[in-house]
Amino acid sequence: TFMSTAVVYGLSAGGYFGRSADFAARKMSTIMVSAGFKVARVTIEGQNRVGNREIMRALKLDASVSTLGFETAAAQKRLEKLPLIRSARVMRLLPSQLHVVIEERVPYAIWQHNSALSLVDQDGMVLEKLKDGARPDLPLVVGAGAAENARDLLDELALWPRVKTKVQAAVRVADRRWNLKLANGLEIRLPEENIAGALKKITELDRTQKILTSDAVAVDLRLPDRVTMRLSKETARRRDSPFTESPAKIRWRGRDT
Repeated sequence: TFMSTAVVYGLSAGGYFGRSADFAARKMSTIMVSAGFKVARVTIEGQNRVGNREIMRALKLDASVSTLGFETAAAQKRLEKLPLIRSARVMRLLPSQLHVVIEERVPYAIWQHNSALSLVDQDGMVLEKLKDGARPDLPLVVGAGAAENARDLLDELALWPRVKTKVQAAVRVADRRWNLKLANGLEIRLPEENIAGALKKITELDRTQKILTSDAVAVDLRLPDRVTMRLSKETARRRDSPFTESPAKIRWRGRDT
């Protein structure tokens, strides 16, 4: 009967048979399958990018696996090792169904490291390599450490749309700070600390001085008490003299040769 079968199965799973436990578990799984507890259906919830084949391979199902004997915790760990899956749950729905709930990792940015482009999520996890010519509409972050630190920068940039809408790429410098490359060629050099303060400062200066559309080639915000604008050699020659604007202390300098 089912009751006696379940008791024997419980004893084998609990180690009662000692060294024969694995054999007993396999034997009892076969019995349970014969009794109608065969995994006949798998339903998946939360699936978008990850493929059915990858999920089924991680579940490791075969004809001898019963729903009662299926190790859900181990299956969850295997699923969470897949690059596209952040978390997973596997549930038994007796007599013959497994229900899989997954939370996928969502592409958050494009990471350029050396010459390779990859999609990464908000934690910096690489989801997939981008094929030649493929460029999703996502922010571009460049350099070692850029993927892991992108979320803090991009979340802060979202609060300053006047700057964000002009950013073409964010370059990680020595894995300590960021340079922002704007579509018009301007480079904004951010400090290691207080990025919010630097972005606030440059937003205010753009309102009053149109700094983001000026003829400068670089804006340096690394010093807390001043903003240094670096001009091209041609533009620097056209200017009669430098000037300072209080309180931001904008200093105009010719480009280094």
